[in-house]
Amino acid sequence: MEKEAKKQRGFYVEKGSFFVHAAVILLALAMAARLLGTMALWSDAIKFASMIALPVISALLYILFILLLGRIALWSTILPVLGGAGFFILSATSGTDQLRMIICIVLAFVAAFVYTATLAGMIRTKWLNVIVFMLILAYQIIFLAIPAFSDQKDPVSFADGMTLLSSICIILAMVFASLAIRRRKVPKEAAELPKIKDPVVIKPEPEKEEIPQETPIEIAEESHETQSEQTVSLDSASVAEETQQVAAETEQTEETQQ
Repeated sequence: MEKEAKKQRGFYVEKGSFFVHAAVILLALAMAARLLGTMALWSDAIKFASMIALPVISALLYILFILLLGRIALWSTILPVLGGAGFFILSATSGTDQLRMIICIVLAFVAAFVYTATLAGMIRTKWLNVIVFMLILAYQIIFLAIPAFSDQKDPVSFADGMTLLSSICIILAMVFASLAIRRRKVPKEAAELPKIKDPVVIKPEPEKEEIPQETPIEIAEESHETQSEQTVSLDSASVAEETQQVAAETEQTEETQQ
């Protein structure tokens, strides 16, 4: 029972969830934007591997894992998330702004750690994961996307715009994927049965001699015999009294004659 309960614990996603569909669509858009924005880098093997292949493969693996294994093994999506975090760290180190580089590296490490800890069971809620990705999304939009797209003096190029849009789509997809996460309910353990007390041994009592019960006929015969005995004794008493009376009368008669 304990092994079955442990297997049922953890997080999962429903393949038909709106958030899962939104995450898949955004990741597909991110891959397309990344490929369009980095066409000039395809000839450079190092940049192709770090700036194109790594994010595209990570996004593709995440789509496959969340659709095929999201219900039974959502932890498998940790691998593409770590790949995406590595891509953001590499892209941050290629810039010239040190403050931006430090912030991006810290955010990438935090996002990877929180996501991994959540699906590994160390964090028991999905909302910390959602908050972290929303903070990263806010940073991307407020401090990177808005200044880049609103700069009229030095307008953003098509390639930079596509790569920035790709990054925003990836982070937004992770927000939706985090919202799609559900926690399995732990089955209630069967209630313990009450302990049965030791059986009490009752010693058999010695058999008592049964007193024969008199039947109504026997009772009636006994009462009849008793009544007959009483009538006989009454008759004998009356005869004795009559004899005494006769004797007394005889004595009186003799006395009168004398």
